[in-house]
This record gives sequence, structure tokens and C-alpha cells, in this order.
Amino acid sequence: MHLVKALRKAVILCALSTLVLLGHIQIALADEAWPTKPVRIVVPYVAGGASDITVRSIAQLLTASLGQTMLVENKAGGGGNIGTDYVAKAAPDGYTFLMAYAGPIAINPYLYKNIPFNAQKDFSPVSLMADAPLILAVHPSVPANNLNELIAYLKANPDQVFFGSSGTGGADHLAGELFRLQANVRIQHIPFKGGAQAVIDLVAGRTQIEFLTIPGGLSHIRAGRLRAIALASSKRFPLFPDVPTMAEAGMKGVEINNWYGLSAPAGTPAPIIERMNRALREAIQDPALRTRFQEVGLVPMSNSAEEFSALIKSDSEKWKKIIQDSGVTAE
Repeated sequence: MHLVKALRKAVILCALSTLVLLGHIQIALADEAWPTKPVRIVVPYVAGGASDITVRSIAQLLTASLGQTMLVENKAGGGGNIGTDYVAKAAPDGYTFLMAYAGPIAINPYLYKNIPFNAQKDFSPVSLMADAPLILAVHPSVPANNLNELIAYLKANPDQVFFGSSGTGGADHLAGELFRLQANVRIQHIPFKGGAQAVIDLVAGRTQIEFLTIPGGLSHIRAGRLRAIALASSKRFPLFPDVPTMAEAGMKGVEINNWYGLSAPAGTPAPIIERMNRALREAIQDPALRTRFQEVGLVPMSNSAEEFSALIKSDSEKWKKIIQDSGVTAE
């Protein structure tokens, strides 16, 4: 009797083990075959600008290398939170990815009290795509040609100078707050509904200084409608070889990584993450893509999923401190 029970138990365990093994095999085969249908890349901001240039250019290359259409879908609102939350709650099946920005992922968790997703736990990072260096620019009416002259002018005119941004809590806004703290000057922030309007008002002289993305300020600086003072990056940019970094100009610590990357919902199978990472890194090496990025002021970048995850963590800690020191809040 005991022998029969033991045999029956053994048969059941064997059957369960077989089912589990078959399940793993099916998952592995599904991952290997991925993708078998179009893949969505959700951009949590409105269409247009540097972000669309980035993702749509790369999407074309990914479509060719992966054999399925990469659909770019804009889901704007809430400072990037709406589209980001949509991907956080999407099925982790490899058919929905997020155009991950420093804003929603590394900044917003410290700006908003009730953010609907966990930036550290709800996503599987894939790779960086690009960095959009910020450049400190002034209206020509500002009598300053370098950082020291600008700081001296701001100290001599407290609360008389306005700095614009694409909106409260954006990387450009926080760069301005960090500059204000480091330089110990009193300047007034004017938030706009998007970077385009902020640039329009800067060119018109209604604001006087701003940390711009290079794509947003490139044509105006070249035409002399704005004056470039310094780059908030670790090294100079080829389009502006004569413009120093903030550190070279005498102010260390104002280095802003305004990065764009690709992430998937947490739980997306590792083989899919790895394959997308390989395809993305190959796309970033495309000579025509790199040339196009650099022409509009983007730095093409890629890394491993682990490296991107580490960057998100370290960048989040940096922004947390900046937000706490400046007292900025989005609510």
C-alpha cells in the first residue's frame, strides 16, 4: 500500500516537473521568436522636438533589424507621468516599451507627492539612446560674454532677471535652480508649457537667461539671437567648440545629464531585454544616425541594461538632493 502511494506521488511529481519544463521551453521559444507583431514605443511627451528626433530615427533602424514595425506613440501629460505610468502597467510581453527620460524616471519621484508608479521597481531598463546637453544662453541685452560677467551682472541686479524653462521640475528648470544656488544669485523662474514657448520668450527678451537643450537653441545661437555662455556637461560639444563647460568657466557641480533611454515594464523576459539591447546598440552605431544626432545637438549613447539601471539610480540620488536643496515642488 505504501509502495503504491509512493509510486503515485512519484508519477504526479514527474508530471508536474514535465509541465514546468514544457512551460519554460514554451517561454524560451516565444522569447526566441520575438517579435512576431508590431512593437510600441511610448513617448510620454507631445510629438516634436529632440525626443521625437531621437526615437523616430532609432525606430526606423530597429524596424529593419528586428523585422517588425516599431510604432511610436505619444502619451503626454502630467510632466511625463501619464505615459510613463501607462507603460509601467502594460503587459511585460516585449510589445510595449517606454522612451525613458531623466524627468519622469529620475526627477518626478521627488517632485510629486502621489506619483502613480515606482520608477525604480516598475521598469526593466534596456539602454541609453542619447543625451541632450544643456547650454546656458542669454538674451543679447544681457551685458555678459562669459560666466563670471553673468554672475556679476546677476548679483548687481537681484530679482530683476528672469530665467525661463519648459515647466516646473524639468531638467532645464532644475539646472537653473542649481545655478542659482551655486552662484548665490537671486533670479526669478518663469515656467512655460513646453520648451518651444520658453525659447520664444527668451529670444523676444521677455526672459533673459535659460538652460536650453542644444536642439532648442542651436539656430538662435548661430543667428546671434541668443548668446551661449557655457555648457552644463562634462565636455565641450562639437557644434560649439569655443563654448566652455560650466566647470571650465569656473563653476563645478553644474553638470546635467538630460538623457533619453529605453525601458520596458518590469517582468519583461530577460532574453527580450537582451535582444532589444543588442538591436538598440547596433542602431546607435549607425553612421548616418550619429551624424544626424550630432547635427541637431544630441550625443548618441548606448550601454548595457545593468549600466543604464546604475545610471538611473545614481542620477535619481543627485536630483533628489538638488530638489531638496532648492525647495522646488510640482504640487
